[in-house]
Amino acid sequence: MLLLPYVTHAAFMDRVLVVVNEDVITQSEFDHRLNAVLIDIKDRGQTPPADLPKQLLEGMISDRLKTQEANRRGIQVSDQELDQAILRFARQQNLSVPQLKQSLITSGRSYKQFTESVRDSLTISRLTEFYARSRVVVPEYEIDGFIAANNLDQDTNEYLIAHIMLLNPEQNRERAQDIRDEISQGLSFQEAVLKYSEATNAQEGGVLGWRTTSQLPEVFVGAVKDSRPGDVSGVLESPNGLHILKVLDFKGDRNEIVQSKVRHILISATSQVAKKQAAKKLRKIRQRIIDGESFDELARIYSDDSASAAVGGGLGWVSPGQMVKPFEDMVDKMPIMETISEPVETQYGVHILRVEDRRDKNISQEMLRVRADNILRRQRADREFQQWIRELQEGAYVEHIADPIQLSGDNLDG
Repeated sequence: MLLLPYVTHAAFMDRVLVVVNEDVITQSEFDHRLNAVLIDIKDRGQTPPADLPKQLLEGMISDRLKTQEANRRGIQVSDQELDQAILRFARQQNLSVPQLKQSLITSGRSYKQFTESVRDSLTISRLTEFYARSRVVVPEYEIDGFIAANNLDQDTNEYLIAHIMLLNPEQNRERAQDIRDEISQGLSFQEAVLKYSEATNAQEGGVLGWRTTSQLPEVFVGAVKDSRPGDVSGVLESPNGLHILKVLDFKGDRNEIVQSKVRHILISATSQVAKKQAAKKLRKIRQRIIDGESFDELARIYSDDSASAAVGGGLGWVSPGQMVKPFEDMVDKMPIMETISEPVETQYGVHILRVEDRRDKNISQEMLRVRADNILRRQRADREFQQWIRELQEGAYVEHIADPIQLSGDNLDG
């Protein structure tokens, strides 16, 4: 009823065609979309279908429901992101943004409505991504099957490896570990090979030559795939005996990141007053740790992050992008084990943290699994997303106020 005065007045300004929940679709919006579609159809040399206006209006109702759902979930596209998207579109047309704007005006289209349609498209795309992430689960066995079926896990990297081998594993396990300890304490690998290895190539330094993972025993593969040149493995056992490997060199592609092993204490807070109180409390806890109390024990007592508190505040190995930015920025600048951070605010509250170690991590395999998961997740999401939207439509308030004033038959025929 509240819309009736507007609908009556809109007859002289911009007719309301459909009410979609708390929003409306107007004649001018319909005209803009129809004009754009007709231009696209004409450019492809095709004839528009007779029921194009009906299809178009149904599509606009569906899109409006999607953007409303995105807004309810806090999914938004910033002005900067919109500007970048329009710039990319213009470049694809070999135009500058001012040239694109003029081209739209010349063809009878509104630049403002064009930018809003781009914003809506980006918003709907993000809603689809949200659905894929939050509502679609891909089992590990499907990821394994996809990787195997598409031969994505073929490792073409090559490793130059040297090894120490001891026969009779039952008799030599303790001896093998002693040798590994000597190497850790400074004995060169080459000296250890000459002194201890029972392999036939010991006098040549135990070098196996360049090998891909497909040319190595399975027990060797896990030891070398994440290794860098100079790394020495632990003691490995195969049917032939006990082995200690050293990666001498590497050829191929590696995707490496620096991971940090982090421990933290969180005091949950949302308001600025609560965050100030949390920071004050954490400064006292920080001083107690500096004075000698156990970080682990204080995390168990005070941290509001129950999952990490149970293990003394430990977050394990943290990768770039895994944590919120203020927390990650503090992790990046913290020295290893030397001190406890000052309180740092995030959306979750206030933290203090300690970096216990850092390492270079080869994430090629992880990236492969993420890529496979994304493909499978998107395939499933594409199928299930439309059903989800139909469910939204069934629960929505949609009222057709007026039929669109359609273009002439000549225009619909291109």
